Amino acid sequence: MRAARLLVDCLLSEGVDRIYGIPGEENLEIMDALYEAGMPFVLTRHEQAAAFMAATAGRLTGRPGVCLSTLGPGATNLVSGVADACLSNLPMIALVAQAGRSRRDPPQKQVLDLLALFRPLTKKAMDVGEPADVPGSVREAFKVAVSERSGPVMLQVPEDVMKMEASGSPLPFSRRARRRATDEDLAVVRDVLSSSERPLVLAGHGVLRENAVSELRCLSDAWNLPVGCTWMAAGAMPFDNDLSLGTVGMRNSDLVKECYDEADAVLLLGFDATEFQPQYWNRGRTKRIAYLGRTKPAECLNLKPEVVALGDLPWSLERLIPNADPRKEWHRAHREKLVYELSGDTEGPKALVQAMRRCLGKEDILVSDVGAHLIWLAKYYPSYAPNTLLLQNGLIPMGVAIPSAIAAKIVHPGRMVVAAVGDGGFMMSSAELETAKRLGINFVTVIFNDGGLGLIREKMQRGTGRSSNVDLGSPDVPAYARSFGAEGYSVEAGEFEPVLRDCLERDALAVIDVRVDYSHNRNLF
Repeated sequence: MRAARLLVDCLLSEGVDRIYGIPGEENLEIMDALYEAGMPFVLTRHEQAAAFMAATAGRLTGRPGVCLSTLGPGATNLVSGVADACLSNLPMIALVAQAGRSRRDPPQKQVLDLLALFRPLTKKAMDVGEPADVPGSVREAFKVAVSERSGPVMLQVPEDVMKMEASGSPLPFSRRARRRATDEDLAVVRDVLSSSERPLVLAGHGVLRENAVSELRCLSDAWNLPVGCTWMAAGAMPFDNDLSLGTVGMRNSDLVKECYDEADAVLLLGFDATEFQPQYWNRGRTKRIAYLGRTKPAECLNLKPEVVALGDLPWSLERLIPNADPRKEWHRAHREKLVYELSGDTEGPKALVQAMRRCLGKEDILVSDVGAHLIWLAKYYPSYAPNTLLLQNGLIPMGVAIPSAIAAKIVHPGRMVVAAVGDGGFMMSSAELETAKRLGINFVTVIFNDGGLGLIREKMQRGTGRSSNVDLGSPDVPAYARSFGAEGYSVEAGEFEPVLRDCLERDALAVIDVRVDYSHNRNLF
């Protein structure tokens, strides 16, 4: 058996059901082993898209998605997607081919020090130096990728090693008992809650990563605690629960920002400081702060928890639910203001956001690219279930939404999926429409088209009083979409909703280009 086939067998043993990427000379042995084993391979148009797809698969399933590239430019093309998985704590395995030893010393064309390149962007970068290393390296990679906080791991797979004969077999899973928070720490958390008049929960992405959504909701109900969810945790507390404060993290312009001033206690659950910097919520009244999660929060200014209860998050929350002492309701006015702000609007980007909300069910998935529309969605698109509003809050790369929508539809084929993009981000990954068409994957791409980089234009105007080099030309989007085999529409804002609804109901692969008035951005921040 070749080492490449052993590698694939190990991936199958880990539960991998497909790989995203592009073949090249240095990964031909792996490609042949995938074919031999019947492992589905999603051929993308760009390695960056493959990494975005793998990261999204990891985000939605909790299991590492896997992408594959060749060496040199194939590897460097993966970098943005791997970096995004790193900053967003998404489990992913990046298989990166490398030249054999004879081509690395001295180095020849396309040869880079790939381990040095990926180390700062991953939890671990590993070299499969010998055929005997394959089972242990794969098991270690998956173990590291899913350990809290999850993230990407890079495996360098040299072409000469993959051609060698190998023996061995996949290593079994070894489950360790999860750490549990101490009774003493949980007693302090309980005291923080019971002694407060205006407690507030900030639920971070760790609530989703640690599968603690149901426990969060039970805790909130038992103690009568209002809950704000960070962008990455959107939907952990459904918006139709009266204790929901929606999605938070907009620094100084959250719709419920007055809550932060009033709160006298904050319970951080699975919270990452990078999701919502503490200086934007730890303000106003002095607050007692408690943290629960499996790993320590990062040290940063304005975050000094009174207690850090480390351990399995669902287990910790379950221990806090019995004998709860419900707090008096204090958030009603903030909740009512939030509901009012999210109510009907007839013009501008907010109206488009609300139209998408009306067209999609509570379990359907909306993936946002990067631009002004991302902020409009974060503020005005209520979510009702975890991982149904996929916002970017790590590396925040343009061009992520279309590849992510493809992965979302692969993971959840029975749900409707929409990718919301700007006209700038659309052109960065629109070639993946061909990937979707080839695979028979249908979703709708909605372009918020203002003829340029609207968010940067607004930032320039605010910072300098003028803007430059932010205006873009636009292709004939309907014709462009049809050239890939998709349906294409160009509509005004008032025509948008019926077209979107029709495309979704027919399960069409479609692109809807809608003109948006971004003069409303002046009221966004």
